[in-house]
Amino acid sequence: MHGRLKVRSPDAARRRQREEKLRLYRSAMTTLLGKEAPPDEVLALTGAVLAANPDVGTCWNLRRRALPAQSEDWVQSELAFAGTCLAVNPKSYGAWHHRAWVLARAPPPSPIPGERRLCERLLGADPRNFHAWEHRRALAGAEDAEAELAFAAELLARDFSNFSAWHHRGRLLGKLETGRLRHELELVQNAVFTDPNDQSAWVYLRCILSRASPPPRILCLYVNREDATLAAVFSRPVLVGSGQSALSVTLNGSTVEGTTWRSGEGWPRPGLTWLWDLPPDPSPPSSLHIRVTWEPGPAHHEVTLQADEDEAWWQESIVLRELFWPEVGVTDPEVLEELVGTCRELLDLEPQSRGCLLTLVLLLSVLDPLAHEDEIRRCLRALQEADPLRGGFVADVASRAEVALGLLRAETQQGRLCLQRKALSVLALPERLALVTELDVSGNRLRALPPNLGAMRRLKVLDASHNAITSLRGFPPLPCLEELNLEGNPITLPSLAPLAACPRLARLRLDATAMAAHPQVTSSLAHILPGVTIA
Repeated sequence: MHGRLKVRSPDAARRRQREEKLRLYRSAMTTLLGKEAPPDEVLALTGAVLAANPDVGTCWNLRRRALPAQSEDWVQSELAFAGTCLAVNPKSYGAWHHRAWVLARAPPPSPIPGERRLCERLLGADPRNFHAWEHRRALAGAEDAEAELAFAAELLARDFSNFSAWHHRGRLLGKLETGRLRHELELVQNAVFTDPNDQSAWVYLRCILSRASPPPRILCLYVNREDATLAAVFSRPVLVGSGQSALSVTLNGSTVEGTTWRSGEGWPRPGLTWLWDLPPDPSPPSSLHIRVTWEPGPAHHEVTLQADEDEAWWQESIVLRELFWPEVGVTDPEVLEELVGTCRELLDLEPQSRGCLLTLVLLLSVLDPLAHEDEIRRCLRALQEADPLRGGFVADVASRAEVALGLLRAETQQGRLCLQRKALSVLALPERLALVTELDVSGNRLRALPPNLGAMRRLKVLDASHNAITSLRGFPPLPCLEELNLEGNPITLPSLAPLAACPRLARLRLDATAMAAHPQVTSSLAHILPGVTIA
C-alpha cells in the first residue's frame, strides 16, 4: 500500500459539511439558551437553525416569544419564512403549527388566498401531504365547501387511490345537505370499477354510509334476590364511579344516596357490567321496584322483583343493524339494495376484491341477515382467501356474524344459545348474552374466555370444550355457573384459580391427558375448588 495516493472517501466532504452545520447549530443553541438575547438576535439565530432543520420545536417557541415586539408587517415576513422551511421539509409539524399561529394573529386583509395557493403547490408535489390537507381544511368555511369538493374531485380524477382527497370530501360533507349522497355514491362507483382492489374508495363508501358510534347505554338490568345484586349491562365498556359518569338508583320510589357500584368483571376498569348490592331483604321478602338512571343519558330503566320471585330483568329489544354494523347511518332500503347490486356486479368481474367483499357482507347484514346468511358466509370465506394477511380481522368479523345470527335464530329459546363448530375466534356481543342460561361454544377456535363474560349473570352451563384455550386468567365471577366443560383444551391447570369465585360451580370437566400428566396440580386444584366434581 506504500507509495499510493490516498483518496478520500466520497462522503468526506459531506461529512465535513455536516460537522460544520452541527457546530453552527450548537453555537446558536448555546447562545439562545444561555442568556436573554434581544429579539433581533433571537430571530436571526432561530432563523438560521430552522432554515436548516425546521423540526427544532424550541426554536419555534423562542421565535414566537420574540415576534410580538416586531412591527406590524411581521405577518407576511413570518409566512414567507415558514414557507422556506416547508420547502426544506413539507411535512414539518413545527413549521405548519407556526404558520397557523401566525394566521390566527393576522390583521385584515386575510392572507387565505395565498395559503390556498401554497397548499395547492405542495399537494401538487405530494397529494398525500396530510399537513397541507388539514391546513386547507382549517381555512375552509361553509361557503367554501363546494369549491373544496371540486378541488378534491380534481385530485381524485388524477388518482382514485388518493385517500387524503377522499378524507377531505368526507370531512366537508357534513357542511352540505344529505341529498349529495347519491352523487357521492356515483363517484365511488366510478372509482371502484376503475380499480376494484384499491381500498381508498371502499373505506370512503363505508364512511359516508356511517354515523358516529352511538354513545354507551344500558341494555339490560338483572336483579337476583339470592345473589342480592342488581346488574346493569351496557352496550359498550364504561367506567362507573371514582369521578366518572355515575349510575343513580331509585328503590321503591326513594333515591338511594351514596350508591356504590363494582365491576362485574372482577377489577375496576371500563367494563360492560356493573353491580350494585341490594339492601338486606326483610322477612318475609318484599317486592322491589328499581329504577336506574345513567347520567350521560336522559332515559331511565326500571325492573320489578315481586315478593315471590327470585330474579327479574328488563332487556332492550335487539336493534338489527347494531348487531353487525353499529355505526351504519343510512337505512334507506332502496339505497342499500342498489349498493348490493353494484357489489354483486363487481364481484362477477373481480371475485377477490377485498373492499367489495367486506362492504357486501355489511350491507347484507343490515338489510336481512337471516335471508342472506349463506351469501354472508361465502363472502367471508372468499375474503379470508383474498386477504390472508388480515386473517385475524376477518375471523373476528365472521365470529361476530355467527353470534349475531345465533341470537336472531330460534336457538335462544329458553335461554339456550348453541354456537357449536362455528369457527369462532372470539366470543362477540357478550352484552347481548346477559340472559342466556346455557351456552355451547364447543369445537371452535377460542383462545380465551374474556372477562366481559361477566355480563352473563344467569349462565348456568358453559361448554367450551375442544377449543384452543390455554388459560382462564381474567375469567369473571359468574354467580349462577354450575357446569363448565373445558375438555380438549391445552389449558394450564394453575390458571383455573379464578373459578373459585363462582360460588355455585359443581362440575368441571378437564382434558384427561393434562390431569394425568399433572397429578399434584390436580390434587391442589381440589383444595382450591372444594365441592367441585372434577372429571
